[in-house]
Amino acid sequence: MRPRLIVQKLNGGLGRRNPSADMVTGSVMNAVATSEMVLGNIYTLKNIQEVEALGLSEEYDQTNKVLVYERLRRFFVHNPSITVYFMPVAQGVTLTQMVDKDNQYLARLLRDKAGEIVQACVSLNPDKSHSPIIETGLDKDSIDAIYKAQALADAEWAKDRYCEIYIEGRSFSGTSAAALNLRTLLSECPDISVVIGADYEVSSRDDLYKGYAAVEDYAAMVSKADVSQNAGEQINDFNLTDVDEKTFIIPGLSSGNKLSEYSDTDLDNLDDRGYIYFAPIVNLGGISSTAGIYINDTHTCAKITSDFAYGENNRTIKKAIKLAKAALTPKVKGRIYVDENTGFMAPETVKDLETITKVSLDPMVAAGDISGGVDAYINPQQNVLATSEFIVLLTFIPVAIGRRIT
Repeated sequence: MRPRLIVQKLNGGLGRRNPSADMVTGSVMNAVATSEMVLGNIYTLKNIQEVEALGLSEEYDQTNKVLVYERLRRFFVHNPSITVYFMPVAQGVTLTQMVDKDNQYLARLLRDKAGEIVQACVSLNPDKSHSPIIETGLDKDSIDAIYKAQALADAEWAKDRYCEIYIEGRSFSGTSAAALNLRTLLSECPDISVVIGADYEVSSRDDLYKGYAAVEDYAAMVSKADVSQNAGEQINDFNLTDVDEKTFIIPGLSSGNKLSEYSDTDLDNLDDRGYIYFAPIVNLGGISSTAGIYINDTHTCAKITSDFAYGENNRTIKKAIKLAKAALTPKVKGRIYVDENTGFMAPETVKDLETITKVSLDPMVAAGDISGGVDAYINPQQNVLATSEFIVLLTFIPVAIGRRIT
C-alpha cells in the first residue's frame, strides 16, 4: 500500500459529561502533599485529567505507599459525569477526626459547598507506622467514626444541608458471626453506611493496603444511580468489573482476603449486619447478561425496620425535602394572610401553600423516583400571628425495591 495519511473517525473523545445535582460527592482522605496539591485545600475534580493535574499518578501512589490516585480514579471509572470535591489531609488524621463536626475536615468541606454535596466518603491512606486496634471485627477507628459522622450529619441537617456519609470499614477481622451488628448500634446512625468490600488486586499490591476498603467505588456507584434506585441493581450500569480499567476482577474484603475465601453463611451474616461489600453474579448457562461484580446492598446503620434502612430511601426523602424547601423558601418572611374573623390562616393561603409544596415534587414523579400519592397538608388552625411559623406535612408513596424474587 502506498504511503498516505490515515484518518480515523473516533467517538467519545470529547469527554462529554452528563452531570446532575444528585452526583455531587465529597471525598476526604490522607495524602502526601505535592507542589500542586496543598493538604487541607478543597479541589474540584470533574475528570481524571484534573486528578493528574494535582501531581497524582500511579507513580505517586507507588512512591508514597498510598492509594490516593487509585481511589480518586475509581470515581471517574465508574461515573465519568461525577463531580468530586476533594480534601487531602495529613496522614496522621484518623477517620474519626475527619468526620468530627468540630474539626475542619469533612465538616468544613460540607459547609464550604453549602449543601451541594449529597454524599461523601472518608478513607485512610496510613503510613507504615499505622497499627489498627481491632474491636468487634473492625478497626476501632472505623467504628468510632460511625457515631461522629452521624453527629455531623445531624448538625448538617439542622442547617438544611443533607448528606449521606460513607465510612471506610477497615481491617475486617475475626468471624462474621462476631462482627459488630450495624443494624443494632447503641444509637442509630441512619445517614451512615460502612463499606468493607475491597478490590483484591489493590489489597494484594502491598501489605499496607490489606486493610483498605473500596469506599470510593461505592460512592461512585451511588452517585450514578437515580435517588430511588438501588446502586446494587443487577444491570450493566452497576457492574463494578471493568477489564480495560482493571477494576474488580476479583472481589475481596478489607481483611485483605478474597471474597471467595468466605462461606455463603459468612456473607449472609455480614449482609444481615448491615455491611456493604461487592459480590459476583454468575452467568447461569448464558441466560444472564449481567454477570459481574455488584454491591450487595445499600445498607445504612439503622434498624432494618426503619424508613432510613437503605441508601435509596434516604436519598429519595432528602431530595423531596430539598425540592419542597426550594419551593417554599420564597415564602419565608413573606406575608401570610389570615382570616379576619378567626385569626387563623386564610383558606386560600393554605390552599396555595399546599399546592406549591405538592407541585415541587412533580420532577420526581416524572422521573419515576416516587410512585405518586404526593400530598401536602397545612393545619389551617395554626396561629401564625402569634408564632410567625407554620408546619407543612408532606407525604408521598416511595418506589419499592425487590430484594428477593422467588
